[in-house]
Amino acid sequence: MNFICNILVYGKIECLTGLHIGGNKEKVQIGGVDSPVIRDPASSLPYIPGSSLKGKMRMHLEFAEGKVLPDNKGGAPPHNCDKPDCPVCRVFGSSADNRSCGPTRLTIRDAYPDRETITMWEQTDSELLYTEMKAENFIDRITSAAMPRFLERVVKGSVFDLEMVYGCYDVDKLNDIDFFEKVFMSLKLVEHSALGGNISRGYGQIRFLLADPIVFTRDEYQKGIPEGSTNGKYSALSDISFENFKSKVTEKLGGQ
Repeated sequence: MNFICNILVYGKIECLTGLHIGGNKEKVQIGGVDSPVIRDPASSLPYIPGSSLKGKMRMHLEFAEGKVLPDNKGGAPPHNCDKPDCPVCRVFGSSADNRSCGPTRLTIRDAYPDRETITMWEQTDSELLYTEMKAENFIDRITSAAMPRFLERVVKGSVFDLEMVYGCYDVDKLNDIDFFEKVFMSLKLVEHSALGGNISRGYGQIRFLLADPIVFTRDEYQKGIPEGSTNGKYSALSDISFENFKSKVTEKLGGQ
């Protein structure tokens, strides 16, 4: 098994509606909020955990690939197999017992707000720190009594920095670069669904903006390489062709 390269993809996650990714109420005490958002304990800034985005991407891809199967308990656990050509397990990973196609290819970093968003939050008129409080009413079907519940949300227009690393390995005759198309597919599926909780009530609509890929080969790592950076230009998913993306990667690898 030989390491070929890492593909670094930088981008932005833009919130088109309020976003709620739940935190721990017992540790994050905010007066009047029944369900707080997750925050960085060092700065108190809301962020998007990489596990939340990756889990949502994987779930949608499992449905799209017909990999969601019920168990004998009435549930549907995450897909896990030992097939090298399974895009879900190859890209997103599988258990150690079933890992016949090498390591997990896709890594997604925690996404933190960019500087413009932090400035916007600091200037937002809200009773909460950097966020908004959204009141939800549950109506009793018999008495018609309203039972209010207050949720914390990241406000519309917030933007988070996205970083993904995709590893390519020489494991079998299958090309890891081709499997990256499933990453694009799962990102689009999340865009057309939502991220976080309460999505059926309008929360969590987002869009992704991506920069051109940065490729670091095995030889470059051995020689010592400079830090990768983007040119600051980001494109919407709808404007990105996977074939164009792939050609930029293969060009760096010498047309492999």
